[in-house]
Amino acid sequence: MSEVYHLYRPGLKTRLIFSLGILAVLALWITAMYIVFGGEKFGIFMGIFAVYFAPGFGKESLIPIMTAVGCPLAAIVSGIVILDMTLAILISFNFDLLLKIPGIGHALRYATDKSATTLHDHPWVKGLAGTGLFLFMYIPFMGSSAIITTIIGRLLAVHPKVLLPIIFSGSLCATLTVAVGVKAVIALWFANPWYAVIAVIVTAIVIVLIWKLWQKFIAPRFAKDTK
Repeated sequence: MSEVYHLYRPGLKTRLIFSLGILAVLALWITAMYIVFGGEKFGIFMGIFAVYFAPGFGKESLIPIMTAVGCPLAAIVSGIVILDMTLAILISFNFDLLLKIPGIGHALRYATDKSATTLHDHPWVKGLAGTGLFLFMYIPFMGSSAIITTIIGRLLAVHPKVLLPIIFSGSLCATLTVAVGVKAVIALWFANPWYAVIAVIVTAIVIVLIWKLWQKFIAPRFAKDTK
């Protein structure tokens, strides 16, 4: 999918404003975390947040870990959303430049190939346009992430002024959903462990059923040829 490489190359001023702006927000968040939690907890929380960048780790795995070590809900939600937006903005405005950096460029090419495959496997993302991108970002078990969603947006020629709000809202809603769910399961566990086990099983069954019904009856209606 080499056609993605030439899409949207902003001017230097635009690159600097958005890139430095989101990096400043990230720096302020890290500083606030250090001020609020101090040295030991700060180190633990930052170490776990760093795992978010590792392949195979997403909101559905990071949030339970953060909750288990006592990280407040506000810190979890703000941290994940800021990390998602940092990745999305840096890629949206510097994709062509990042491709030239050893290591990062290779990783982005791999992510682009994966995004193209994902778009081919889930053509309803294109068929539903902005709503499809939001749902893809929101549903955690689809292997979605800010990186993949951003690149899919580029493949679909979605301008950053449209794509970034979609990623922000998808990240926020997904993070809140998982975080509140984890909190509820923990509360049920302390009330009665069996309640928590049953809640997890029932939720998993409902999610799988909804996903199967979606794939069979709804998604095909919005499928479009992505070639």
